[in-house]
Amino acid sequence: MILPSRLFCAPMAELTTPALRGTIRRFSKGAVLCSEMLSAGAIAAHSPHNEPLVRKLPGDDPFIYQIVGSNPRVMADACRILEARGCFSIDINMGCAAPDILKTGAGAQLLADPARAREVVAACRAATAGALSVKMRAGFEDADGKRLLGFCAMLHGEGVNFITLHGRHAKLGFRRSADWKLVSLLKKALPIPVIGNGDITAPDQALARLRETGCDAVMLGREAVKSPWIFALCERALSGSAEPLRVDLYEVFTETLRAIGTLLPERLHKSRGHRFAFYFSGNVHFSHDLFTRIRRENSIDAMTRAVEGYFDRNPGEQIREFQPVEGENQCGS
Repeated sequence: MILPSRLFCAPMAELTTPALRGTIRRFSKGAVLCSEMLSAGAIAAHSPHNEPLVRKLPGDDPFIYQIVGSNPRVMADACRILEARGCFSIDINMGCAAPDILKTGAGAQLLADPARAREVVAACRAATAGALSVKMRAGFEDADGKRLLGFCAMLHGEGVNFITLHGRHAKLGFRRSADWKLVSLLKKALPIPVIGNGDITAPDQALARLRETGCDAVMLGREAVKSPWIFALCERALSGSAEPLRVDLYEVFTETLRAIGTLLPERLHKSRGHRFAFYFSGNVHFSHDLFTRIRRENSIDAMTRAVEGYFDRNPGEQIREFQPVEGENQCGS
């Protein structure tokens, strides 16, 4: 399989909303976008409350739906429903370590239950003719290279088309640094594409990971929320472009919040607005003060007014200009 890009946005619960995806797409036309992490059970049950999260917008392609669950039949049903909506791939979550997910046997818990993981993948493979992928941690309680290779060989044998590896085991959460040597190990062992994930916060890091590991692409998560233009910076670095990038923080912040208000129902405004603002506020000097003000608000209009007030008080922070990365165009086409 040939991947459509070397740059992927990670699927993130409450974060990769249609609003954020639209903001990323303003800067990058080629990065692969993902849905939020979606409950396979809610999709299979045709839950009306899930519809806003499943909706795909015209600008989303290339696009991946990610599903989480542990029941093979339910996961297969979700695959059929999502495939009918159109997407580049359906991704099986084997990385989430949230307690509510683990106690159902889903997410990273599947890494500790290879037999169930095999059943889930086999059912999903039988249900969809399109691309099927897995995003996973390097293990559940530890990151043993031999066990990792055996598990991923099983995934490949069951018909997975590509794998995204986050170089930490599940119990670590986001402690310590991601181990990219595991990405390199996996890439050398598998004949299918391998995407590396973990701790990339700048274009020079993305290029270095591609070069050092030989992986086919990199996936960015938290940094893509804080800096939705990161993919554009990576694309310019990959192409050797010398063009700087000018970003209006006020415009990006307020337009993304307003898009949350427009594209999602009111019941989701507070959770999605706050989650986005938690990360994006990190772009300003007085980030704690700004996010504290936003967190007090329940409506998108009030959150937007808090952002407007901040930049009225600190106009010098509104515009940022990013210079190109030099001398790093060594990653191939």
